[in-house]
Amino acid sequence: MRYTGRICITLLFITIVLGWHSLYFITDLKAANFFMFQRGQYKLDLILIPLLSPFFWWLGVQYDKAKYLAEKDSLTGLYNRRIIQQITPKLLSQMNHSEDTLTISVIDCNNFKQINDELGHKMGDLVLKNISDVLIICSNDGDYVARWGGDEFLIVSPHADFKEAKEVTDKIEKVLAHLSTEMGMNISVSIGSALYPNDAYNLKDLLIIADRNMYERKQHKPLNIKLKA
Repeated sequence: MRYTGRICITLLFITIVLGWHSLYFITDLKAANFFMFQRGQYKLDLILIPLLSPFFWWLGVQYDKAKYLAEKDSLTGLYNRRIIQQITPKLLSQMNHSEDTLTISVIDCNNFKQINDELGHKMGDLVLKNISDVLIICSNDGDYVARWGGDEFLIVSPHADFKEAKEVTDKIEKVLAHLSTEMGMNISVSIGSALYPNDAYNLKDLLIIADRNMYERKQHKPLNIKLKA
């Protein structure tokens, strides 16, 4: 979670108080006498800083929490659908101006219903969290990794083509194979990608193509859950 809100709000409070404190010395306004106990003693504004700073820090925490929940998926910590819908059109516009490409990859967890039915929703949540961590580890700097919904994820990769998307896909499958060994069960995903501007010019159409490619791969990867004996 970022500290932007708490830092900015606390610094704003300190700046206002110190600014008012400086105003007294610069202008000697009578109104500034309100912030004094007596002349020659500490100014009340200097006392307010340590007393009220924790309160304004708390306000900043509430802002950061609200911002985090508005942008991130609560289970995995990845970006949520709303943020992807906001940022992708801007990214597509940037790619258009720079005459560059962008890939969108749809990732779907194989046999997730079977995991939930046979091992329970708690294990299902753990699998989703682990997959999320793998996606973050394997994605490139500048990529946007999101939970699109349920057991479906999304990677938006600016300045990337199919070759780079394939490299990310290979890394994801390799790391998931290692994770499967650790957890004693097959954890795999099916991934389909679409390329801007070759395949489509907007997010909706890119997702349709990537989703179609993903399901084609899924049909060729029927895997069952195997627990350790």
